[in-house]
Amino acid sequence: MKFISYLFVFASLISHTYGGIPKPEYPRPQFERQDWINLNGTWTYELDLVKSGFERDYINSKGFAGTITVPFAPESQLSGVQHTDFIPRIWYHRSISVPPSWSGKSIILHFGAVYYESEVYIDGNFVGRHHGGSSSFSYDISPFVKEGQQHDLVVVASSDVRSGVQTAGKQSLQLLSHNCNYTRTTGIWQTVWMEAVDQYALQSIHVITDIDQQQVIIHPMYYQESTNTLNIRIKEGGKVIATRTVAANNSSIVAIPIENPKLWSPETPVSV
Repeated sequence: MKFISYLFVFASLISHTYGGIPKPEYPRPQFERQDWINLNGTWTYELDLVKSGFERDYINSKGFAGTITVPFAPESQLSGVQHTDFIPRIWYHRSISVPPSWSGKSIILHFGAVYYESEVYIDGNFVGRHHGGSSSFSYDISPFVKEGQQHDLVVVASSDVRSGVQTAGKQSLQLLSHNCNYTRTTGIWQTVWMEAVDQYALQSIHVITDIDQQQVIIHPMYYQESTNTLNIRIKEGGKVIATRTVAANNSSIVAIPIENPKLWSPETPVSV
C-alpha cells in the first residue's frame, strides 16, 4: 500500500509540474523580484549537426520545425527530444514580449545555465556571448525590445566535449555511457527568465559570515550607482538584531557586528 501511495504522489507531482510551466518557481529565492516572467516551457529548436545554421540565417528565425521543453537538455526524455548522440550545435527560438507596465525600467534576460558556448539574438541582433556550461549569466536587453511588442528570441548553443578545451565533468566522451561517465547535457538546462529592474537596482549581494570576528560583511553591487541609500536589517527569529544605512554605491562594504551569533547546525537549526 505504501508503494502504491508513493507512486500516486509521484504521478501527482509530475502532473502538477507539467500541467503548466516547468520549474515555475523564481530561481533565486533570496533575490526575488515582483516583476518577472518565467520563459520555461515550449520552445522550437533545430539540431545543427554540421554547424551550418549561421549560413542558413538561423539568427533571424521565426521558429524552427521541432519543439522542445526548456529547461531540459535535448538528451533528456523530459525535453521531448531525447537525442543522445553528440550535439555540436543546437538552435532555440521563442517569442517574447515586454509588458507595458515595465516601461522605464531595465529589462534583464537571465539564463541559469547553457552548455557550453552560447550566443543570444533578438530580432536578428546580437545580444551577447557566454562561455561555460555551469555558470549563470544575464543581459540587459532594453536596447533590443519595446514594451507591448513581440520579439524573436534566438539562442544558439555549441559544444565539443571531445576537444579537450572545455570542461566535461562526468559527460561521456564516447557515444554511450560507460563506467561512471554518462549521457551528455547540451544547450539550455536551467531556467530562463526575464525581469524588470530599476536602473539603480541591486544587481547582487556578497555576504561573508565572519564567525571568528562575530560579524557579517556585506558587499552590494548595483546596476548603476546613485545618491540613494541602502537600508540593511539583520533578523534572528523574526526579530531585528542589527541595522545599517549606507550609501548606494559599489564601494560601500559594510561590516556589522553580531553579538553572540547563533550558529546553524543540523542539531540546532536557526531560522531567520
